Amino acid sequence: MVRVLSGLFGILVLALPARAEAEKSADPSLAKEVADYLAETPPVAPGDNMFKAFWKNGLQLETADRAFTAHIGGRILYDGAYFGSDDYGGAQKQDSWYLRQLWFQADGTLFTDAFYQVAIDFASGSATLRWAVLGLRNLGPVGTFSAGLFKQPYSLAEMTSTRFLTFMERAAPTQAFVPSYQDGFMLSNNFLEDKRLLVAISAFKATTNGTATDNSGYGMAARVAAFFLEDKDSNRILHVGLGYFFADTPAGTKQYRARPDIGTGVRFVDTGSITAEDETGYCFELLFTWQRLHVQAEYYWVDVNGGTDPSFSGFYVEVGYFLRGGRVNYGRDAKRLERPHIDERFRAGGSGAGAWQVAIRYDSVDLSDSGVTGGLQEAITFGVNWYWNPSMRVMFNVVWVDVSEGGAFGEGSLTVFGTRFQVDF
Repeated sequence: MVRVLSGLFGILVLALPARAEAEKSADPSLAKEVADYLAETPPVAPGDNMFKAFWKNGLQLETADRAFTAHIGGRILYDGAYFGSDDYGGAQKQDSWYLRQLWFQADGTLFTDAFYQVAIDFASGSATLRWAVLGLRNLGPVGTFSAGLFKQPYSLAEMTSTRFLTFMERAAPTQAFVPSYQDGFMLSNNFLEDKRLLVAISAFKATTNGTATDNSGYGMAARVAAFFLEDKDSNRILHVGLGYFFADTPAGTKQYRARPDIGTGVRFVDTGSITAEDETGYCFELLFTWQRLHVQAEYYWVDVNGGTDPSFSGFYVEVGYFLRGGRVNYGRDAKRLERPHIDERFRAGGSGAGAWQVAIRYDSVDLSDSGVTGGLQEAITFGVNWYWNPSMRVMFNVVWVDVSEGGAFGEGSLTVFGTRFQVDF
């Protein structure tokens, strides 16, 4: 027995140095393999096309040097509308729940200076192209060049995305008078210290439902906007802007109309199709923000050349205030309101109430002049917005409307109740 144990001990003593030498010459451990791989792999250079992915108001992709970026997002706006009136019949006040917008969009940059944007709306049950833009940035004094289907540079309310409006819909004069989405080209740039002054000018081809009807309808739009009295600590900004557009009218006719500050139903003020060789529009913008408060106003004027040469006008004034948890956000590059700063998210169980905003607006649009009896519509809108988080909110609007001086369905008054559930990313 002693001799057997002595033999095993001798074999073990002789084997240990050989095993240690083998492990020293070829270590198969995972840690060693990873260390060797990393040592042989060069670090990522700033120009390498390796994307990192993260979530920030949608799926974001970008390279280390941000020469290539991509954003995939969308929005769902689900609305309800309820009408009450003793002056108008059932056909003019149909209650409904409907998809206001169901958008999917993508945007990004290529090789640093080139960019693209595209958005498609499925709310109608079929795909509708809303905008499609490509362009170049950093072109010296020229600034940014854009081409495609996009909003023409005109009106603060129109430049502000539907996602960030204080009320469910833009005021009636904004609906009636802005050129909105058109096919064309645009140059825009910011000047002065801290990019205080924006100058944008575009040339476009007026379309009907996104389709060019004939060889007329060419136009141009311009917007000059600046901000003053900036104080970031108190969220203070004074914004002033001017807009101008001129356009030939497709087929020699034009129609101006607007809904009573809701996104569905009939239009109670409507000129119908009137003779018009061309139109010229002017817009004045004013915005003041301070802490949780904002005051916004715009005035519109349109001159029609043709027929009886009528002129139409309209304006709105709105005041909004965050009771808690948020404040408006002024976009200094684009000179518009952008996603609000939401400080408190809603949390079940009472640990977070979200952000609450109240607002009131008065607007008026006059579509009666020189024998045209489109009507005068005046509206007061009261709104409450409950932000669950920066990407989701519930909106409640009450609109008191009065129509006089003609109108598509005669004179009268009505009350509209609106509700929206919104998510965007």
